[in-house]
Amino acid sequence: MNAKVIKRFKDKYTRNLYVPGDLFEAETARIEYLINLGYLKPIKIDFNSMTKKEIMKLLDGKGIEYDAKAKKDELIELLQGGD
Repeated sequence: MNAKVIKRFKDKYTRNLYVPGDLFEAETARIEYLINLGYLKPIKIDFNSMTKKEIMKLLDGKGIEYDAKAKKDELIELLQGGD
């Protein structure tokens, strides 16, 4: 899951410093925790507005295997299930 940084903080796990505008990627529970503390804002991605090729690229980036002949909706399901 991804979120946008809205308040400067140092991640206690990676020791990276994040400033407003940065992207933060972590497991859903960690993102939700930091959202509740006011450090992050969730990013809503409209996968339906993306091309099949763009969705496949996201799946590749996350290391999620898929059938290249799968329909766009099936790829979106895989992508959403991978968060």
